[in-house]
Amino acid sequence: MNEIDPFKLFLELQLALPRNAPGSARATREAFSLLPALPPRPEIADLGCGQGAEAFELLRLANGRITAVDLFEPFLEKLAERAEREGVPETRLRVLRGDMNDLPFHDGEFDLIWSEGAIYLLGFEEGLRLWRRFLKPGGFAVLSELTWLTDAPSPEAAVFWEDAYPGMGSVASNGEAAARAGYRLIGRIVLPTEEWWQDYYMPMRAKLAGMRRTYGELPVFDEMEREICLFERHADEYGYVFYALRRD
Repeated sequence: MNEIDPFKLFLELQLALPRNAPGSARATREAFSLLPALPPRPEIADLGCGQGAEAFELLRLANGRITAVDLFEPFLEKLAERAEREGVPETRLRVLRGDMNDLPFHDGEFDLIWSEGAIYLLGFEEGLRLWRRFLKPGGFAVLSELTWLTDAPSPEAAVFWEDAYPGMGSVASNGEAAARAGYRLIGRIVLPTEEWWQDYYMPMRAKLAGMRRTYGELPVFDEMEREICLFERHADEYGYVFYALRRD
């Protein structure tokens, strides 16, 4: 029997979810409300957009153009299919396959950079440094980032995230990192616990059950379930935080 590629399993799982990170349309709107007034037709980049759930909410919130960027073509195909169904023109939504570490944009191209649950792939401070030049002077970045909410996490949570995301910071350390990267913090919001469940962990658990029936018991499925169980026990210790930042 051929070995099953864990990355293909990851893609299959993620493509079945309503969102590709914890969040909601409500959370996107609340984070957007932290911003001062944008230009009448802002240029916005949604980096690590996945299937674009937040991109479509941003289209409703801002009368500008969204450039939605992700590395994985299957996500972008689903995003483009939705745009076609909903009649969104390319003048409002541009879909681009690209690496967040090597973006093909001009300096000062955007009024706002948005990214939900994706900057961890670069590291919070490094991602902010890399993306800063693409913002106009005084432009904004809004990002959700997995963050410690306690200075004394339980051993179980600490061991898990030391392996899964060793660079995870606290609210305070992320604020300091943003300042070092050339930004001023203008607001932040902690994502409510329930918004991990409705569009992310609950459908993930259901999809995992189906994948176990299809592929059998695999270690990758156990690891995904372990993450969900950890959050059930320690949701008060870590979470996603939206940081609204202004380029100095």
